[in-house]
Amino acid sequence: MPYLLVFLAILAALAAIAAAMMFRSMYVATVGKRIDVYQNPRKALVVLDIQEGYSGTNAHQPVTAPPATGMIATVNRLIDLATESGMEVAYIRQVFSNNLFVRLHGGRRAGKVIIDRRVKIVNSNDFEKNRTDAFSNRRFEQLLIDSRVDELYLSGVDAAYCVYFTALGALSRGYRVFVVTDAVASRHNMSDILERYARKGIGIITSEQLITAFRNNSTKEELS
Repeated sequence: MPYLLVFLAILAALAAIAAAMMFRSMYVATVGKRIDVYQNPRKALVVLDIQEGYSGTNAHQPVTAPPATGMIATVNRLIDLATESGMEVAYIRQVFSNNLFVRLHGGRRAGKVIIDRRVKIVNSNDFEKNRTDAFSNRRFEQLLIDSRVDELYLSGVDAAYCVYFTALGALSRGYRVFVVTDAVASRHNMSDILERYARKGIGIITSEQLITAFRNNSTKEELS
């Protein structure tokens, strides 16, 4: 009987550790070193988790409502804008480990996750993450540092989780962060999500406002 109790206690401890790890990966943003003040800072567009399993035409775990078609068209316009204006573009994919608790939550095996085929790919800045916060991938963080980026524009899914926690991770490092409202999607109430962004100091902008701002800035540079 004592051996059974010890065995059950070990199982309970392992379950608690696994649950804590899952909670950390899902609901806790990373904290990192603050970025430097760059002489000629750049901006970056981050495309989060627009991948076949979540938003593809045959998605097994759809996280958008309504379907992502309109959002993807907007994201592609922003990718065109980024390419034309010299903005960095980074693609993030959610790739879970084989942890049983994570997989019960809906995670997929690593190595089987691809970007939604409708999304324009303009470079090789393709990063995997196994937490909601994209800054958990050090290569992604280093890309932004090497590119002297200090301002981020976030797009993708899910606005209530991965976009949100990536924004918090960016804020902790000193980035200016904006979420493009018509380039993100979620099954949760977007009004509530946007209010939560505003409370945290995350900027909110539409794709039209962003495009207009870049065009106006480009015109000013041409006239100067």
